[in-house]
Amino acid sequence: MTRHPFPRLGLCAATLSLLVGITAACNTASADRSAAGTMVAPPDPGPYGLEILGEMGVPIETYYHRGRTYMLGYEGERYTVRITNPTPSRIEAVLSIDGLDAVDGEPADLRKRGYVIAPYGELRVEGFRVSSQHVAAFRFSSVGNSYAGRKGKARNIGVIGVAIFAEQGPPQMAYQPAPPPPRRYYGHRGEGARDRAEEDFDGAAELEAAPAAPSAGSMNRSAKRRAAPADDAAVGGMGSGRCCGPTPAPQHRPGLGTEFGERRYSAVSFTQFVRNHPVQPSAVLELRYNDAPGLRAMGIPLVRENEIVTRETATPFPGDPRFARPPGY
Repeated sequence: MTRHPFPRLGLCAATLSLLVGITAACNTASADRSAAGTMVAPPDPGPYGLEILGEMGVPIETYYHRGRTYMLGYEGERYTVRITNPTPSRIEAVLSIDGLDAVDGEPADLRKRGYVIAPYGELRVEGFRVSSQHVAAFRFSSVGNSYAGRKGKARNIGVIGVAIFAEQGPPQMAYQPAPPPPRRYYGHRGEGARDRAEEDFDGAAELEAAPAAPSAGSMNRSAKRRAAPADDAAVGGMGSGRCCGPTPAPQHRPGLGTEFGERRYSAVSFTQFVRNHPVQPSAVLELRYNDAPGLRAMGIPLVRENEIVTRETATPFPGDPRFARPPGY
């Protein structure tokens, strides 16, 4: 299977993105288990899918609780993030692990670029990208040993998210009806009146096509209005994050994080992808994870896997062999 992603090139109109291997999308997402124990559907993330696969490639069971989806992790367990695209168009997926970008390891940002997924395809990300050939495996760890914790950025540990961007389509031809013919005036006013009416129409047409240039004062005011949203975004935390600096990891913080694991082969190449909107994703999907004590503390009842198997294979008459058996059987 061939894989392909991209470099960080800001907001270029035609930036290169990471293109991943094309596999038929088989979205086998397991149903979520609610805190009450009943099976419920997850919130609608659009047509796209986000799953976490365990070391054996089987989706990790999730729990739906208070409008969010959670999963149970075990320290030392390696996992893979699977994103599915069941649409007929390419998409770009920007992946965040514990608030860190999965490509460059720095704070995740919607302006950064991600992996391109083919129509009806899927993407499997096995770790933080360290080169175009290798990744550092995702493994559950303590908060202190996690990648974000060791970088002093433990504030957003425990959440895996992906932002989906649609691709800009080709320009469409728009039909523009021809302008109506000029109204001509005839009558007792004579030729001079008709000529003046035609001149008035031509002058009005020129004014419509070329509006007066704005004054310098109005240009300055409009420029300030255009600059305001960018300033607001920086203050709100969507900018470079210069306002507050990194948050140090608390000592002995309980729960799980994701470590910067062993190197694994995962080759990628580069492709061109132009977003339909540079920073506004079509969908954002997220999963939250923790260890058993952390999930129980939130009120999520956990059922042991072996307990489920034992109960499902129970028989009401264990002493009834149906027929006689030979000695020693």
